[in-house]
Amino acid sequence: MIPIYFDQVKAVIDKYAATGFVLETNVNFERRPGDQGFLNGVISFVEGSQLHFSEFLDQVGENVEKLMYTYHYQDSNKSLIFRYDNARHKPALPSPEHKHLPNQIIITSAPDLDDVLTEIVTMQKWV
Repeated sequence: MIPIYFDQVKAVIDKYAATGFVLETNVNFERRPGDQGFLNGVISFVEGSQLHFSEFLDQVGENVEKLMYTYHYQDSNKSLIFRYDNARHKPALPSPEHKHLPNQIIITSAPDLDDVLTEIVTMQKWV
């Protein structure tokens, strides 16, 4: 299941890489022992912003679960635009799944890479 998931992520990246607003993509896929996987990468956009992302995956039966994820979108000056992650916080947040904005943290469900890229495209008005 991990290789199938990797293929799905690659297809999403390839779909956006074929557009005029993606400048470059760099993604690494690692199979790990115990039916686990890790992927990380950077997608650079034409106006200088970048999406840095990573996922640590575990195969449970026929499903792939994201044990850890982060999708960090930054502008050309490397300033945060938004970041989705499930990292622990002190003090604890009401939910591990959340979104960082420059001046606040909001509770939200975990997106997938396609959701995040759609949000970026809509935000930048590249649609």
